[in-house]
Amino acid sequence: MLQCPVGELSTRVEKRTAKNGNTYLRYIFSKVKCRKCSQRENCRVGKSKAKERNYSITQASEKNLERLKFEESEYFQERMKIRHRIEEKNGELKEAHGLRKADSRGLFAMHLQMYFTAFTANVKRIVRLEELAME
Repeated sequence: MLQCPVGELSTRVEKRTAKNGNTYLRYIFSKVKCRKCSQRENCRVGKSKAKERNYSITQASEKNLERLKFEESEYFQERMKIRHRIEEKNGELKEAHGLRKADSRGLFAMHLQMYFTAFTANVKRIVRLEELAME
């Protein structure tokens, strides 16, 4: 059971497992007791129109714990610093050059479209840089 800051215990707990392997514990508190509570405005217990108020705690699975540990590594942090530049180029390819939707069916056709689109975008970028250099 979980105890709120005022000292009230949860009435029940529901344990659920998500598709990603995480376990969620949902602690349910009495709405009647919460209504009379002096700390009601500062409470972290979920506010809803249901008959009870609840608070959820996530317990990460082994696989997700490994991912979280990797995300704290220095290698990951360095890679995240350059990600925005890559995402900016991908966004340009999708928005300005039509890579959002496939022209033909099949994986091979999509690969060709991707290569030609990237080639076109790079040529445009080179021409723009040469024009700037000539000025």
